Amino acid sequence: MSIVTLERAKAHVAVTHNLDDELIQHYIEAAEDYAAKYLGRSLDDLLEEMYSEPPSEPALPASVEQAVLLLVGDYYALREAQVTGTILVQNPAAEALMHFYRVGLGV
Repeated sequence: MSIVTLERAKAHVAVTHNLDDELIQHYIEAAEDYAAKYLGRSLDDLLEEMYSEPPSEPALPASVEQAVLLLVGDYYALREAQVTGTILVQNPAAEALMHFYRVGLGV
């Protein structure tokens, strides 16, 4: 189950129809997986650290949620494996937004 909702992701990518719901949900899951791997912990572990009791509607820190949404937007806009004449890199803004929630940085 995703933490970032389909409705929130669709608003971010400005999609009002339901034709791409399954695709966008897949992108949410992929983006959350990327975020967890980048952070060095699951998003559930991050939520447990933030809340003493599980809230009815858990919310990620705004910067981590925004990073997930940026990744979803990238995945949705860049659905092909490669674009001729362009160098594709991971979104540096997404990684910058998640940086302070990483574990094991030696700080």
